[in-house]
Amino acid sequence: MVVSVFFIVLIGAFAALAFFTEPSRTDKLIHARLVSLDQKVTRDIDDEGGIVKEITFSTIPWLDHFLRENRLANGIQLLIEQAAVNWTVGRLIFATLSAIGLGAALGNLWIAPSLLGWLPGLVVGMGPYLLLVQKRKSRLRRFAALLPDAIDLMSRSLRAGQALPSSLEIVGHELADPVGPEFRRAADEQSFGLPFREALINLSRRIPLPDLHFLVTAVLVQKETGGNLVQILDKTSHLIRERGRVEGQMRIRTAQGRITGWVLCGLPFVIFMGMNLLSPGYDRVLFEDAIGQKFLMVAAVMMVIGMLVVRKMTQLKV
Repeated sequence: MVVSVFFIVLIGAFAALAFFTEPSRTDKLIHARLVSLDQKVTRDIDDEGGIVKEITFSTIPWLDHFLRENRLANGIQLLIEQAAVNWTVGRLIFATLSAIGLGAALGNLWIAPSLLGWLPGLVVGMGPYLLLVQKRKSRLRRFAALLPDAIDLMSRSLRAGQALPSSLEIVGHELADPVGPEFRRAADEQSFGLPFREALINLSRRIPLPDLHFLVTAVLVQKETGGNLVQILDKTSHLIRERGRVEGQMRIRTAQGRITGWVLCGLPFVIFMGMNLLSPGYDRVLFEDAIGQKFLMVAAVMMVIGMLVVRKMTQLKV
């Protein structure tokens, strides 16, 4: 019990420290204004100023320096870029620690002051990360839906006599988010001196979609070996549309199984909360008794296995 209280207080203190040491919105606006003025003066003196994009991991200097050297933090930063949210790695860590502290406090108060009481904290702490993953998944789905239109626009621009880098820029200005900004960024990188191959590879790294990887591979192979790029783009667009149509049909056919899996996974928790509201303390023996704790561990493992099986059954690759 003492150890649980100590860690809850430690997490709460760290979250409060990160919250109160973070600059206010006014300070951020003032800093951004000063940075823009400094960039303007630098641009007047030297045209190369302002080209390099600075990525901030945290507004706290010492935490920003620490996170830049951490491989896990760099992976989280890539996830934030793919989700296109206005977050930082430090803010995500702050939200996760706050959620863990709140869930652990409720768990130790409601269930039992033990290691089992930390389980709600770990579950709630996954909330910010799962939200980020969901936003990334939604954005990638929108990108996949607009990608055939982007390929068709590239093909038409090439037929009109435009160069391939110019066609990327046209796609960036004509199509909506998320396709437009990503292609515009690739065109800007190529305009600022990055090789065309590296710009396309960076695009495929930011958007990890098999269809986009196939497009990038086809374009790069054509530039090295030659061939009719317009015909390649037309066939690629047709192939992606057919895969999207088949994938949509499979999602419709597996919708009932996915809904059934969500209901079966969420039903035990809903019943547990309802029983505790109707009869407080009814489950205390289950959490305090050693045999009950073993039953809970076995049930949690079996539930995870069941969720993975349902996911495997309803997730079909096209």
